Amino acid sequence: MNSDLTTDIATRTEIGPRDRQEDRARAVVNPDGSWMIAVADGLGGHPYGDEAAQAAVDTLPERIADVAEMTAAFNAANAAAWALRPEMRAHNEGVSSAIALTTLVVAAWTPEGGLLLSWIGDSMGFVVPLGGGSGWHSTPHNDPFGFISRCIGMSRAGQDSFDLPPGDVDHLGDDVRGERVDRWIENGGLLVVLATDGLFGPILGAHGREWFNDDPDDDSLGFALPADRRGTAADAADTLMDTARFAGLQDNITIAVARITPEVSEDSGDSTPAEA
Repeated sequence: MNSDLTTDIATRTEIGPRDRQEDRARAVVNPDGSWMIAVADGLGGHPYGDEAAQAAVDTLPERIADVAEMTAAFNAANAAAWALRPEMRAHNEGVSSAIALTTLVVAAWTPEGGLLLSWIGDSMGFVVPLGGGSGWHSTPHNDPFGFISRCIGMSRAGQDSFDLPPGDVDHLGDDVRGERVDRWIENGGLLVVLATDGLFGPILGAHGREWFNDDPDDDSLGFALPADRRGTAADAADTLMDTARFAGLQDNITIAVARITPEVSEDSGDSTPAEA
């Protein structure tokens, strides 16, 4: 028996009560089975947030095979955001309303590198095991008051390059070893869910923080994504969006979902021993 993977990808977006959509999403599936999904959320109150989000996703490569390539992708996205409004940088360090800023969360899979998931800002990534057991979610970069502490395009005193300072971009591999991801896949597959913060606000407000956690009974997305709504990436994305709509939209929402399942095929060779 040979085991391969089947990947199903979907994206959804909702403008909500805002005047414009500042979120952006991108999804790519390559001929070798590798894929990349991303969501970016232009920071609210920043007049160029939508430009920064678009620039960030546009710079991403279609294939990301390791942490070094992922780090390079985030640095390229940061450089693209910096380049949007260079005339405003000299007098605006930190989070200024005159600078184009965005969050960014990216997931990618390649046959040789496996699953990668990296983020900066308060858009989040979730891993939901389809075979049961505890899931995982990223930790948003914000302070207790909700202000974002790290993002794409943020300047810092003394910074003279576009490269993000070490440690600004976090990776799933820092918390979840590749062997655990392999077990999730072998035990039935997994969902990778990326979402901007507009998804979380209404649900957390209505139902509390238990909506997303690592409890074995809710696989990191709780009641919002029951087991019978994980059959396809589109079904999962629609379920999450409908849950947020029912709770009351407060912001733009963008979701990207990749569903990975093992596909078993029979060997083409005859395994019956030859007769003497």
